[in-house]
Amino acid sequence: MAQQQTVGMIGIGQLGLPIAANLISAGFRVVGYRRNDRDEFVSRGGEALANPAEVARAADVLLLCLPGEEAQLDVLDGPNGLLSAIKPGQTVIELGTYTREFKLAQAARIEALGAGVVEAEVSGSPPMVAERRAALYLGGNKALIDQCQPIFDAITAHHFHLGGFGCAVTMKLIANCLVTIHTLAAAEAINLATHAGFDPEQAVDVLKQGAGASAMLAIRGPLMAARRFSPALGAFNTLDKYLKLGENLADALHCATPLFTAASPYFSRAQDEGMGALDIAAVIQLIDADSRTPQPAAMA
Repeated sequence: MAQQQTVGMIGIGQLGLPIAANLISAGFRVVGYRRNDRDEFVSRGGEALANPAEVARAADVLLLCLPGEEAQLDVLDGPNGLLSAIKPGQTVIELGTYTREFKLAQAARIEALGAGVVEAEVSGSPPMVAERRAALYLGGNKALIDQCQPIFDAITAHHFHLGGFGCAVTMKLIANCLVTIHTLAAAEAINLATHAGFDPEQAVDVLKQGAGASAMLAIRGPLMAARRFSPALGAFNTLDKYLKLGENLADALHCATPLFTAASPYFSRAQDEGMGALDIAAVIQLIDADSRTPQPAAMA
């Protein structure tokens, strides 16, 4: 693919915006659609269009980055929907995370119009995407994925073809099980250090250099230490669907998930306690609330 091709981006929100910005920085012309708040996309060099059909007509390759199945159906269907304007030979890159069955069904509808569909699941926070450090898990026809290589290279330096369409979402759910476990583990460690009398910021700096370090400790540890949970890199509200999908995946595969099963209720509880809009780093507040030590102990 030549970089002069036009990429259409439908869904230019918290995750879609840094993806679009990376493509623009790499030299692609990017046209996009979002129902509202398109100013930042335009300020970064994108061209905002009126509806999904206009994006499909203007673009050679389409990227869909939508938050849920209902939003996906809204974009695909209707007189100004994507399906009314997709061209034979066009490529659609699906970035959204839904059930595997839903993704396969919508891919079949798109392919029936003569377009090709590739699955690209993003593993990483919006800042990681902006810095091209996120991972892309790819599923679909290898020849089609090879054709899209310049687009994937523009989005991130780390992308992996895992197999046929549907493989990528499975790996994404596994990755998010780890995010859940590692975020709670980081909160537990920082809370323990704080109650032991250590400065939480110092504890994060020290722990992330040791054998127990993790990406979540490095990314969310500073947020936990500073008790800074808004604006959210990834909110409890967003994680909620991954908890359910991850549980369903484990059940379908008859796999024991002792750590995920132990961690998941904390994140559901955060939603129940009105913390849904906060970053998941705020789970440390629940760990702290459950801790029996009333105040930090003095260290000798």
